[in-house]
Amino acid sequence: MRRILPLLVVAVLLGSVGPTRAAGLLIPEEKSLPPLAMLNHKVTIAIEDQVAVTRVEQTFRNHTDRALEATYVFPVPKGASVDRFTMWVGDKEVKGELVEAKKARAIYASIVRRTQDPGLLEYMGGNLLRMSVFPVPARGDQKVSLSFKAVAPKEGKLVEYVYPLKGDGKALSTLEKFSITAVVKSQHGLTNVYSPSHTLSVRRQSDKQITVSFDKEQGLLDRDFQLFYSTGKDDVGLTALTHRPVSADSGYFTMLISPQLSLSESSQPRDVVLVLDTSGSMRGIKMEQARKALKYCLGNLTARDRFGLIGFATTVNPYEEKLLAGTPDQLNKARKWVDDLEATGGTAINDALEAALKLRPAEEERPFTVVFFTDGEPTIGETDPERIFRNVTSKNTARTRIFTFGVGDDVNAALLDRLAESTRALSTYVRPEENIEAKVSGLFNKIANPVLSDLRLSTTGTVRLSEVYPAQLPDLFHGGQLVVMGRYSGKGASAIKLTGKVGKKTREFVYETTFPERTGDGKEFVEHLWARRKVGYLLDQIRLNGERPELVTEVTALAKRYGITTPYTSYLIVPDTATPLVRGPDGKPGPGGPAPVPTGLKGGGLGAAPKPVESFARAPGDLGDKRGKLAEDESAKVDMKSKGEEGKGLRDARAKKEVLDRARELLKKKDKDGVSTGKLGVDLALQMDRLRRLERVERSAVRRVAGRSVMDVGGVWIDEGFKAKTKAVTVKAQSDAYFRILERHPSVKSVFQLGNHLVWLAPSGTALVIDTSTGKTAMTDAEIDALFVARK
Repeated sequence: MRRILPLLVVAVLLGSVGPTRAAGLLIPEEKSLPPLAMLNHKVTIAIEDQVAVTRVEQTFRNHTDRALEATYVFPVPKGASVDRFTMWVGDKEVKGELVEAKKARAIYASIVRRTQDPGLLEYMGGNLLRMSVFPVPARGDQKVSLSFKAVAPKEGKLVEYVYPLKGDGKALSTLEKFSITAVVKSQHGLTNVYSPSHTLSVRRQSDKQITVSFDKEQGLLDRDFQLFYSTGKDDVGLTALTHRPVSADSGYFTMLISPQLSLSESSQPRDVVLVLDTSGSMRGIKMEQARKALKYCLGNLTARDRFGLIGFATTVNPYEEKLLAGTPDQLNKARKWVDDLEATGGTAINDALEAALKLRPAEEERPFTVVFFTDGEPTIGETDPERIFRNVTSKNTARTRIFTFGVGDDVNAALLDRLAESTRALSTYVRPEENIEAKVSGLFNKIANPVLSDLRLSTTGTVRLSEVYPAQLPDLFHGGQLVVMGRYSGKGASAIKLTGKVGKKTREFVYETTFPERTGDGKEFVEHLWARRKVGYLLDQIRLNGERPELVTEVTALAKRYGITTPYTSYLIVPDTATPLVRGPDGKPGPGGPAPVPTGLKGGGLGAAPKPVESFARAPGDLGDKRGKLAEDESAKVDMKSKGEEGKGLRDARAKKEVLDRARELLKKKDKDGVSTGKLGVDLALQMDRLRRLERVERSAVRRVAGRSVMDVGGVWIDEGFKAKTKAVTVKAQSDAYFRILERHPSVKSVFQLGNHLVWLAPSGTALVIDTSTGKTAMTDAEIDALFVARK
């Protein structure tokens, strides 16, 4: 008979400095076994007027041949309503009990010692649920579900919800699916919704309800799920997130701008010209997909709209010499014309774009858009990309938006990017294995309803904005959201003014906000995301205009500080892989847990024999050079034919590094054309676009912790300021001294979370070295405090 021994522990601990982590663990009582592998992790959130009810379902797998007794631990987020807490194991509901803080603190310390995973130090700062479960069936799964209620904090009109996951140590991952779904409702209306931690799918049911979701197979539980949303009934909502470090002369901002679905003027008539490359290279499946894509666009026009169709190859072949009304009869005729298009001849890009611009009626202010498809470089007429760009720009006197679609790997990506960006539009690339129709339908649904065009941002008072990205704000579309990042100087209350055109009318929206002189923790991502946007902009300038020393210097400095992979810092690549799982006798994944981190080097590569972290860190050579050499050695030692997650991650990282190194080689030769065309050009265009549009901070080999930059070198995190002559104190990981440091100086928790092998410069200037093979196990309070006395 199965029995379940509940020991539900919910306690508020000493030293709370932030949210706890909620990747629950099922830890076998048998000490030789690591925590069981997590099969699935499903989170369902319902937020209504700040009250958040969170339901969690987790399934763990026992890969051993015997039933196990285990302890389930789960940290409940700070401020959660424990009295509404329920937990289900099988078909039985289990209730909890409170324990004193000291006992709960000891539980946390024992978990960290047992798992040897310092990422779990984040447990030391909130409430803990613990339950004994027996038996966990042999070769079977154990499902646990629980729910809790909390009030999401609100500042002004901005609400923040956090679902705590594991920290920055060696993260757990799910063997199968990790998913989060949140339904957000507000009686006051919802304007913006944004996550800096996860890439979300967003669906607006109304101006008062939004559903967001994230799901991933073999999801990595390496960061909190963070969700911001703002309330209000403005026609166009603007939300400002700010961050200003203590030592900074200026701050950073992220502005979220989105229109209400009910903005009536958005449903205005529009003119659309669809231009399709019908050259010989489009023959076959590409042409079939392109026909479907064009017919999809035609099917989304109304009788109030007007359209034009142009096919081009060696010559330009317009459907009609004028725009036509989108009546059912005209659209049916146009579809038949599209069906008859054949792929043959060359590629007259310049002539096709000129023909599209000529279709715009004179002195009309209806929204006019060109959607341009091509799968090749110009081969007919004007073939020089720079002259084509200048020619199109000079003839586009009415500021027509040109949305470009590059089909395949034989396009001039730099030209397509410039055409789109200079007209406040977007460029999209469809790789050979992708479906044109799917990508076109997604973009056309957005661009079919422009709400606000010719956007401009400004501020009043003493606050000034600078280094704003994107440098030229694109149009705002119905149901869409624009993310703008930049820096600000000055402080205090200010009005943000957003100006743009809604149809023919110029509209001005004013938002009162405060730009702080200093901010605390919680929004550091604002600074990091701004840095990525700036690097993306600078790399675009290099790609288009060639290398300039001042641009290269700025890119390199930003990339090293914020851990951004570029052609100049490709050693910063870190494969985004799941933590390897313990393998059973049959070779299948066994009970999961953090894999041991190598403690040193042997012969320049990752060696099996431990070597003290400090001696490795003092080895000669630049940290960046070490990192690059280690990445190459590590890649060479891994079987790249492996079908496991490790093999895939390294393959992806190596492929990305090859692209960046090749680009760097060409840029050194001042061959900017070589990085603009062909497969390399498309690869770079997509990577630069990712930097420009990335709205979340990614993992990298460089991180900022406790105000300092550290780099991952062969599994050891090393402070950028560490030198061969730096005085050092070595402490053994998970020893009494280690936990005493954490108790007396909780701010060091973010440093310890990096792992069991690190070198960090304490405020005194002494290097604090954490290692598993050597170091002090006991320290006096005076010795510990001396490390944290800032040197003068």
